[in-house]
Amino acid sequence: MDGNGAQAALRAGYGPSGAKVAACRLLTRPNVMEALSIGRSAYAEKLAITRADIVSKLLEAYEIAKQMGLPLGMVRAASELARLFGYLAPTKVDVNVRAAGQVDLNHLNRLSDAELLAIIESGRAA
Repeated sequence: MDGNGAQAALRAGYGPSGAKVAACRLLTRPNVMEALSIGRSAYAEKLAITRADIVSKLLEAYEIAKQMGLPLGMVRAASELARLFGYLAPTKVDVNVRAAGQVDLNHLNRLSDAELLAIIESGRAA
């Protein structure tokens, strides 16, 4: 298991010109995602790797980068930890805009995230 969808598609018999597209399409199917998850779990179990091991190694890499004065290494380790714990996943906020009169959606599109959140919070308080 090399983790390369296009290569897997080629091995499965898809042509070189359509391998990337086929891989992208197949990777969205629930049965394929489940099979990959099972395969990854089995592989991790075989290697006796746990989530705690990965976190420990990333923290170790962060400390080494810090000691060596390598800010890019620190950022990379912190980024991987954030990704592992789901901090980089976008958050979706559903907003129901109720206002007297017409709402200018172009105006809302120009607002920053902080300004939009302030509007949302003021609506919650009301």
